[in-house]
Amino acid sequence: MDTFSITIAFSTRKINQEYVEHVKKSCACPDLELLVYENNGDKSLTEIYNEVLKTAKNDIIVFCHDDLIFDTPYWGRKLVKHFKRNPDYGIIGIAGTNNLINGRWWSLRESMHGIVNHTDGNRKWTSMFSQPQGNKIKQMVILDGLFFAVDKTKIKHGFDEDFNGFHFYDLSFCIPNHLDGVKIGVITDIMITHLSVGMTNQKWEDNKNLLEKKYADKFPMRI
Repeated sequence: MDTFSITIAFSTRKINQEYVEHVKKSCACPDLELLVYENNGDKSLTEIYNEVLKTAKNDIIVFCHDDLIFDTPYWGRKLVKHFKRNPDYGIIGIAGTNNLINGRWWSLRESMHGIVNHTDGNRKWTSMFSQPQGNKIKQMVILDGLFFAVDKTKIKHGFDEDFNGFHFYDLSFCIPNHLDGVKIGVITDIMITHLSVGMTNQKWEDNKNLLEKKYADKFPMRI
């Protein structure tokens, strides 16, 4: 990690070249690998992300949604610096909780951390789950999957392919890593605007039930 080397990966229904260029320009890392998977639901995110872990040329891998505006310029360099300053951390993101009591990670509002901008196309607002931390990092149990990064040399588990579709790939990845001692943290100095508002559906409910069944004897998980 002597240079600013990052791999960025995301799944999308149809590749949008403007978005690809926005990701490249805002990241501003000279050694950037971009892995974009055009996927119409043929593969689950857990499958795609495990492919990324196997094929990425860089140790630091960013997994993100395909509908983000990166408000912070040179965010890739900031991210690499976080990993350099905090070598005991294996997973870093921008929203999560330090007290997980069930599969609905936002159940305890007071335990949520991070700052995320949102827009519905008409108005923009900020979800301030916690106060700004400057360039500090705070330890979490899990992170939300809209944006998180891993140092693949420090994680102990890949993505759990028991979770199909596009929900719970994030929690089912973070939990076993957390339980086996991988440090997970939230930062607030990389700002992102999410171009959609998260919605739950029956598949979300099914995967939530699967997660709670798998880890029934581990809840609550607290830092």
